[in-house]
Amino acid sequence: MKKLFTLILPVIFIVSCSMEEAADQASDPLDTTYFTEFMPCEAGPDFNSENMTAMIAEWQKLLTAEELQGVWGYAPAVNTNSVGDTGWWEIQWTSEEAADAAWEEWVDNEDALAWQEKYASVLQCDGESRNAFDSVFPIPSATYGELPESGYFYTEVYICELNSGYSKEDAISFLPGFRDAVAESDYADTSYHLGNYFFHEDPSSFLWMNFTNSKESMSKAASSFETNVREKMFPLFSEFASCGEQMDLYNGYTLYWSADKEFMPNFSSN
Repeated sequence: MKKLFTLILPVIFIVSCSMEEAADQASDPLDTTYFTEFMPCEAGPDFNSENMTAMIAEWQKLLTAEELQGVWGYAPAVNTNSVGDTGWWEIQWTSEEAADAAWEEWVDNEDALAWQEKYASVLQCDGESRNAFDSVFPIPSATYGELPESGYFYTEVYICELNSGYSKEDAISFLPGFRDAVAESDYADTSYHLGNYFFHEDPSSFLWMNFTNSKESMSKAASSFETNVREKMFPLFSEFASCGEQMDLYNGYTLYWSADKEFMPNFSSN
């Protein structure tokens, strides 16, 4: 496979409180770790909203793996990204084993290969060069406002390194405190949420990715961070990790979401 195009009275009171606490604990997003792949993509000469809509509509009909949780596409929003004009598909699975099995089936699927060939001039993604991560998401995407119905989102990506002697577990243990600090600030109507992605290939590296519903909302989130969050949380973060000053910026779209299999992105809305 060389090319593949491919994201709820005293005794009664005590009992009800206990049940609520248990539900809250069980629903903490940090209880779940996903296996995630990022696959590099290049836009072709026929890349446009109309062709992308057709391509994704046909691709969704080919999906059969129940373990596939979601797929999101990223197109460069600036020409200063560290990887140039490379775009990405983020592919989220329940496990690495499920991903491997699904890829084996995909490679042998004649309809998938025909689809791939049909849209080669629109978008080409290198399946052999996809990178593996463990990912966690401490803030549900609708916490600070729903994302647009089009599926669009705006993204900042920071490449980070764990300091010597620290691990993925240290990074994850920082996130509840960061989440609380964000909750005490003004992120309303931004759809702000975030993900940490830990490289399989290099355990000392991870991605910190911020998501909002627009570029303007990202500016608001950044201002809230500088005003209310940085002073409290940045010293704690710096104890175990550091990130490059240069961020990569992307326009993103939800391409597939397992909780709503009828969803289709609207590429012409942004």
